[in-house]
Amino acid sequence: MEIKQAIAAQMHRLLRPGGQLFIADYGEQRSPLMRMLFRQIQWLDGVEYTEPNARGCMPDTLAAAGFDAVEEAKVIATPTGSISIYRAQR
Repeated sequence: MEIKQAIAAQMHRLLRPGGQLFIADYGEQRSPLMRMLFRQIQWLDGVEYTEPNARGCMPDTLAAAGFDAVEEAKVIATPTGSISIYRAQR
């Protein structure tokens, strides 16, 4: 989680005021099927690194870094779990 927070803070620092940030990442796994599919990623990357995403950590992480208007703009079901598109503004 510390690495995600550091990266979010650096993105906020580098983005010009008024700029928008878009991120595609694994997001909250809302259904039992998506949760089951996401287990593949957790098996490969490690639960300790992926569980925060499965619980939906990204909006709070971006807000804590100083971003405004943070939203999950879209959720895409994939064979390995849900991918979320996040939008935020500096």
